[in-house]
Amino acid sequence: MTMDTVATALVPHTWSFDARQRSATLAAVDGGTFDLVIVGGGINGAGVAHDAALRGLRVLLLEQRDLAFGTSSRSSKLVHGGLRYLETYQFRLVFEGTNERAALRRIAPHLVRPLMFALPVYKEDRFPLWMVDVGLWMYDGLALFKNERLHTTLRSPERMLEHEPLLNPEGLSGGIIYYDCMTDDARITLENAMAASELGSPVVTRVRVTGVDDARATDRPCTVHFVDTFSGRSYRVFSHGVVNCTGAWTDAVRQMAEVDAAVIRPTKGVHVVVKSSRLEVQYANTLTTPQDGRVFFAIPWQGRTVLGTTDTDFDGDLGEIEVSGEDVDYLLAAANHRFPTAQLTRDDVIATWAGLRPLVKPEGDVSESEIPREHQIYRDGRMTTVAGGKLTTYRRMAAETVDAAAAAAGLGVGPSKTLRHLLPGARGLDQDLNWAATDLAERSSLPEDVCRRLVGVYGVHADRVAAYVAAAPSFGDRISPDRPAIFAEVAHAVDHELAATVDDVLVRRTSVALTAEDQGSEAAERAADIMGARLDWTAAERQTHLDEFERTLNLSRAFRL
Repeated sequence: MTMDTVATALVPHTWSFDARQRSATLAAVDGGTFDLVIVGGGINGAGVAHDAALRGLRVLLLEQRDLAFGTSSRSSKLVHGGLRYLETYQFRLVFEGTNERAALRRIAPHLVRPLMFALPVYKEDRFPLWMVDVGLWMYDGLALFKNERLHTTLRSPERMLEHEPLLNPEGLSGGIIYYDCMTDDARITLENAMAASELGSPVVTRVRVTGVDDARATDRPCTVHFVDTFSGRSYRVFSHGVVNCTGAWTDAVRQMAEVDAAVIRPTKGVHVVVKSSRLEVQYANTLTTPQDGRVFFAIPWQGRTVLGTTDTDFDGDLGEIEVSGEDVDYLLAAANHRFPTAQLTRDDVIATWAGLRPLVKPEGDVSESEIPREHQIYRDGRMTTVAGGKLTTYRRMAAETVDAAAAAAGLGVGPSKTLRHLLPGARGLDQDLNWAATDLAERSSLPEDVCRRLVGVYGVHADRVAAYVAAAPSFGDRISPDRPAIFAEVAHAVDHELAATVDDVLVRRTSVALTAEDQGSEAAERAADIMGARLDWTAAERQTHLDEFERTLNLSRAFRL
């Protein structure tokens, strides 16, 4: 029997993205053979799975926690060309970033949206306003002048303050208004994995890879061993190649395949969320900290203001990242310096998140902020590893990784096709999202703010979420009073988005834990009831999932201790 015959026999007519079918999926893949096994369900793993599946490869994606659990749900939520890389003459990185930004706008317009940025310039800054203006012309040019709009230079403090009144006027020279984009990082990861599943490639979460055998053998497939973290049952699959897309866990997976060279230097990035009423910025502000001159952002997001990020070396537990008082104080001090009337304190922080940048370890003694953000691809026998990189360029990184992995596994493939394929929520979506939201409100009788959220999060699948409310009106209740997310999304996340825990839903599917004043703690019990009824949880399992969510909240609140 040929490899293609074996793989086809393993794959049902379509792989379900229904968490209730998880056990059936595990049983179906156990002992099977695939072209590629992808380890890691962050944006790189999901992007590689989508790219490979579009090229006709049979792939299996394994993730130890949830899709986008790590760095891929803990970014600054920006899709940007990397304006600051012009300072270090990394023109290729900026060119790639700005053009990938345009590509993501085409394939996921509901998830990647234009965002106006303000770049105030102060007299003490390293570069005067005229030089920053030249840099923005270069930025627009490297984007092939395909930005939403060309930048605008504000050549006086007064004009800059008209646009962003809360800025510190002392020493202000003027500023720049320019365009980049914002995204929902967790959901763009989810939609890439969903697209791979639709193409016949199974995706399994909550499984931990425990071994990779024969990655250097040429006479037999690699063997990948993994454990279901819910049941403790062990599984194994065979593959012509293995792709390591595990971010901060990269070195640990390489060691499983007897590749000992460490290539990752993880650094921690923290963001804090405050009410927009406490710091109401008109734009996403690109600023520098007074402490060490690092770039940080003040970003309007989902009716809140996000401040971030830090950049410090990390050597702790990769799965348990606390937000410390020092992290929070650093960001609040920077924000208060640039917006002196805000006078933010720790009491103003309603949520935080912390992620690890899986940066490629540089040569010599280099500070965290100076580590290059370019990605690297390593081939070790039939294991291919991708490390480093940025969210913005994930699609391009995935294409290069599939090229390398296919060559390492001896698989013939054509060129990447992801540039021409819309992500699932964008297929058939009206480009005018405001019109689509108004139309949904008229057809569903849901509040307009809820409909705007549903269209912006789910795209064409917003109707599918609204259908739950039509069948059971109580599903239209808000998860938290101050948020437009509704309980229908909890059921939808289980039935259509592989959500297997309360943490999956309240943190990554709905962002309630990142934006609600109570971070979803009051809604957790009801969410667990909805999920438990669909997934047949025992009382003990229900409590385990509630405890896991509580641990997540405690890590984000550690700075209060």
